[in-house]
Order: sequence, then C-alpha cells, then structure tokens
Amino acid sequence: MRIQKIDLFVELFEKEHGLPEIYADLDFDKKNISPDSHAIQKNFSPVYYLKFVPDYWVFPLINESLFNCEKLIHVNGYSIKLDNVSDVTTYIKNQFKSNAKTILRYVSRLESCFNIEYKMYYGQIHKSNYNLIMDSLYDMMQKRFGQLQINNDSDPKWEHTRSILYDLILKKRASLFVIYSGSKPIEISINYHYKGILFSSISSYDIDYSKFGLGHVEIVKQLEWCMANNHKIFEMGRGDLDYKRRWSNQIYNFEHHIVYKKKSLYGKLWSIGLKWIHLLKLYLKSKNIDQVYKKIKSRRTHNRDINIKGNDYKVEIVESIPSDNNMEVIDIHSEANSFLRKHVYDFQYSHLAHETQVEIFSLEHEKTYFVKGDKACIKIYLE
Repeated sequence: MRIQKIDLFVELFEKEHGLPEIYADLDFDKKNISPDSHAIQKNFSPVYYLKFVPDYWVFPLINESLFNCEKLIHVNGYSIKLDNVSDVTTYIKNQFKSNAKTILRYVSRLESCFNIEYKMYYGQIHKSNYNLIMDSLYDMMQKRFGQLQINNDSDPKWEHTRSILYDLILKKRASLFVIYSGSKPIEISINYHYKGILFSSISSYDIDYSKFGLGHVEIVKQLEWCMANNHKIFEMGRGDLDYKRRWSNQIYNFEHHIVYKKKSLYGKLWSIGLKWIHLLKLYLKSKNIDQVYKKIKSRRTHNRDINIKGNDYKVEIVESIPSDNNMEVIDIHSEANSFLRKHVYDFQYSHLAHETQVEIFSLEHEKTYFVKGDKACIKIYLE
C-alpha cells in the first residue's frame, strides 16, 4: 500500500493493538505508555494520513530520522480531566457555578420520581441482555434524531459497532452504561476504554424523559464510576455541542498528521496534496459550504426519518379530578397510551411525584385525560 489513511481516534479505542507502526509509543497525562505487544514493521508506507489525533496526546515517531510529520489543526475536542478532582459534586459546583443546582436537581428529581438503577456493563454481560440493550439504544437514537429532524451520523456504522462491541466489553476495552427505570432502559451510553480514558462514544435516551436531563445524569454517574475505577479522563471526542463545552475542563485541538518518508518523492508530493485538500476543506467550511451540503443530504434522507409527531394535546392545571361515572383508570405503560407518557413524566418532574403516587384517568368517548398526584392534578385534552 502506497498510502495509509487511519482514523487514529477510532483505531486506538476500537482495536486491540491500534497504535500505528510509525509511532514508538504514546505519551499523555505525564506518563509514557509503550504499545502493547507492538511489532515494529520495517516495510513502512511512504505516507501515513492520520486523522483525529488529540493534541494532548504525544506520539513520538519510531524513527525521526526517517520521517517528517506535518500537523494540521482540524476541530475542537472535549474532555474532563479527573486527576485533580476530589469528588463529582465539587467539580460540578466549580464548573457550572450558579447552574450547578440545576445539574444536581436532575439527578435528585429522577431518583425521587422513579425506581432508578445505574448499571455499568464492563467485563461481563450476557449476550441476550447485550442484544436487548443495543436494540433499545438504536430505537432511542432513531426517535431522538427523528424528533430533531436531523440525520444520525452513527447510523451508517451501527452494524459495525454492534458486531465488535460485545467482545470488547468482555475484554474491558468497552462498556455499556445504562440507566434503568424499573427494568426499562431509559438512557444508554456506549463507551470505549484505553489506558485510563473512558470515551463516551454514542449515547441516547428515551425522549419521554427529556425533562429529567438524562444526558447530564449520565455524565454525573459515569464520572463517579471513573473516579471509583481509576479512570483519569472522561473523553467526549469531537462535536461542538453546548453540553460538551459546559462540562469540559480540557478543550483541545484534534489534528490531522501527515507522516511521510523524507527521501520519498512520492511521499513528499502526497503530503503536499493532502495538506492543500485539508486547507481547501477548512476554507469551504469557513464559508459554511459544509452546512449547505448537510442540508441537502438531510432533505434527501428526511423521508426515512421516524415520524414521532402525534396529536397536539394541551395541558392545564385543575383543582381536582371531576366526579364522573365515565372515568376509568388507565395504564401508562400500555403501548396504546404511550402518547401520554411525556405529559405524565413532565408532571412528575414539576410536582416531585413518584410514579407510585400518580394515577391517570380517561374520560370515556372523549380524548380527555386527567393525571392526579398527591399535591396536584392536570388535565390533558385535544383542542
């Protein structure tokens, strides 16, 4: 092969020996880490194009007299360094300042309103349970991205992820973090592990519970797990999203590295070409051409999105449930009543009501429903 193109971030986390042969080792967090059982190859390619290299990781070349390395800044990456963090609550208070109460409230409200369990599958998981969790995560992602009316970038590689993840979990190279309400998964995160780094790669949640800030709850609980299990970095990767900026105490650059043989004309010419292509992409991005492309692509695939829009129900607070012989108690867990769940869960959040304290009634022959807790009642109706 004349040129090797490698997504370094993916290679390190997904592969057993993912460090490319041109690197002697990996330095980060003031430590030197030698590659595991890494066979040094003599038949090097003239050019290596290594994408998504975090700049807080240092990769000494295996032979600096043989290779040159061009480094090109690409996009921001986001992570949380935990080596100087005493506990998660203190970190949240320091990081979020006046908004810390909101983050901590998400956790307390969730645990007050439902029977919540946090489970990290790391090192062992039954295959049948693995399949159930992965099915649930895929369903959550489809509904979430359908709600946002945007494309799911993880979808094209989903089958690849699903095929490799189970064995990686057994080897403690990956994990599944799950938030359960009773026996039902309501938030799931796929993680990869490498030398004390937990990379939260793909996550989603049940959109009916959106009021409870499950994405924030997930990070809180995963940080607690990291601190209890000798993981020093919670890595969130690329993607300039508001929650990543708010949580991160280490915002860094992802670089692309072009490594080529000094004495190879082919390698030199390729490196020049790759550099100009990279600069052209950055220029087009600065002119928002990439956003135009994404919008066109989104229109072409929009018809495949799941339609989660239902009837437009209204909600209002009422003093009490009316006395009516046509009223009947209904089960919120029945699929026929699934359209009511978000309204009911929002009610629980607002009124701090545990699910065992809530009753749901329907008015026969009318699309009108009542939710009753210990302290308040609401009416849900189709206008």
